[in-house]
Amino acid sequence: MTMTHQAFLTNFDDERKPLVEAVIQAINEECPNLTQTIKWNAPSFVDNGKDRLTLMLHKKDRVCLILHTGAKPKEDKKAPRLYEDSTGLLEWNSNIRATVTFIDSTDFVSKRHLFKTAVSQWLDETKDL
Repeated sequence: MTMTHQAFLTNFDDERKPLVEAVIQAINEECPNLTQTIKWNAPSFVDNGKDRLTLMLHKKDRVCLILHTGAKPKEDKKAPRLYEDSTGLLEWNSNIRATVTFIDSTDFVSKRHLFKTAVSQWLDETKDL
């Protein structure tokens, strides 16, 4: 049985919990058709059977969202980015993986609209990968 995001959050005893909840809520609002799962000990989102968005919670001073194209594609740190990020939020880790980082809830709230655009654009631009 797969743990739900809600079950994960119930057991997530961390001061960043409101920020994590806000990030998940924004993703759910923008992309309601994604499947929620827990992967790599964190909330993750799947689109058509591929892992696409995963929260990274191991750095205690921030919450990051990894935007990726599944577990199998080969990354190339020297290849061009898949597309030009119109939001300015993406930190490109390779040609097929990027990260968005929030330090706290105030940081997230100030960028929430751009964040929802970034997530939607990522899913649209990488849907065929």
